[in-house]
Amino acid sequence: MTLKVLIVGAGVSGLATLKECLAAGFEATIFEAQGHIGGQWQYTDPDPVTGEVHSSIYQGIIFNSCRDTSSFSDFPMDPASYSVYTGHKQFVQYLHEYAKFFNLMSHIKFSTRVMKCVQLEGGKWEITSSAEEGAKTGTYDALFACTGHNTTPFIPQFQGVADFKGQFIHSHVYRTPGAFEGKKVAVIGVGSSAVDIASEIAPQAKELHVITRKGGWIIPRFVFGKPVEAFDSRFAATVLPSAITKWAQTKLCNLVMGELPPELKPKHGILEANATVRSDFVEKIQVGLITPHRAGIEKFAENGLLLNNGTELDVDVIIACTGYLIEFPYLPEDSYRAKKSLFIDSPNSVNLYELVTPPNYQNLFIIGILELPGPLPPMSEIQARWSVGILAKKFNLPTREQMSKSIEQFQQHLAKNYVHSDRHTVTIEPFQYADRLLQPLHANPSFGALFRKIFTSNPFRALSVLNAVYMGIPSSGQFRLLGEGADQEIAVASILRIAKGGKELSKEEKEALRKMREDGASVP
Repeated sequence: MTLKVLIVGAGVSGLATLKECLAAGFEATIFEAQGHIGGQWQYTDPDPVTGEVHSSIYQGIIFNSCRDTSSFSDFPMDPASYSVYTGHKQFVQYLHEYAKFFNLMSHIKFSTRVMKCVQLEGGKWEITSSAEEGAKTGTYDALFACTGHNTTPFIPQFQGVADFKGQFIHSHVYRTPGAFEGKKVAVIGVGSSAVDIASEIAPQAKELHVITRKGGWIIPRFVFGKPVEAFDSRFAATVLPSAITKWAQTKLCNLVMGELPPELKPKHGILEANATVRSDFVEKIQVGLITPHRAGIEKFAENGLLLNNGTELDVDVIIACTGYLIEFPYLPEDSYRAKKSLFIDSPNSVNLYELVTPPNYQNLFIIGILELPGPLPPMSEIQARWSVGILAKKFNLPTREQMSKSIEQFQQHLAKNYVHSDRHTVTIEPFQYADRLLQPLHANPSFGALFRKIFTSNPFRALSVLNAVYMGIPSSGQFRLLGEGADQEIAVASILRIAKGGKELSKEEKEALRKMREDGASVP
């Protein structure tokens, strides 16, 4: 019997999940609350009356991961059409091309908001949705939640906020720097959005202050003319001892960027927190456009901020870049939120096996709530392949007790290896995580499996692939080389073209994509 599956959200994770479900022969539908695909990456302005907005994307945003690592594993970005690092317009264009190529659009119901999901006896889900024609209820064999975790802003309970006479906003509603010209601005935080926003506003602002309690590692997009990810190979991440990798990456960062200003230099190691990617932030500090402060917020005052080191800041605008809450208002809260955690007591602690499925509910899969030093699209795709493999009975989940034990072990791993922060409750090491999920599908690109290809196929080509996968930039094609869902033709062609620095899709890639299109792009 064909499984009937509902996917909530038509962003990166939802589209990848839909493609995998259709390839498995499921009857799959996306309910998308907005009138377009793209999710967070579709830029929208806040409502002029309410100030509310779904997307957190600002005009100047640039992907933190490069083109060659950020594409889906069987649909490479063409270097002739996409810049090395893409902005939101280019990336949404890529998502439209992906959806068109794999014939996904006809399976999406737009302007349809999921209101409530209830687990029925036997593991099915009763879904209540709302659209222009009114509320409807339907029953599905499985449910995928793909609405991400960058929609509900998290704002700490700062003392004295009501006393501040200036403008106080969360980065979620920031769009362009023009509104802050000539103003004195304070940015709270040193994560990706904080550093981006500060760098954009600083040249126009009268003053720009950045406030950080712990500091953080700031890394450039390019190192010696190459994307920084070219120096984060599978070999370094999975073969070398972690101490050597940390030492080498720290030395490389200091060589390229110089020693960080003392206000930014963290006590934690470079791999113990999610680094921030921005090439010009430190330079703007060094030339006086940005003033950093290593302190916490004591309280808001009428005309600015009092920091806990005694510094008083007289500012007109305060922008909180303090992250987001993991929330799925349409799901039972106990289906994803942890009551307690061995890592940190946080509303962002989740009770999800492999950060995907809860031990206490059946046939529910949450895709894309990850923090990682790398791109989300291939990881969401891998989560979808793993989840579809479970539904298609390619392999079985462990027992409920075993899943709960695994969640505890993951939390202990976080506690041992990462800064205790809300941001790191869903942090993964990309290679190890991907290989773990792909292993039951026999799709993890292990050294042994790729080495054996030297003796069972063209040896020179196989050796080139092995070298590119383990020593080269970690392109996503490696995840389609083996096992369930493999497509060796497009995978090998894209891996070798990227390794050679090709400036456009190779003839082999174009031919592989042509065959995929003729075959219906794996979609019924």
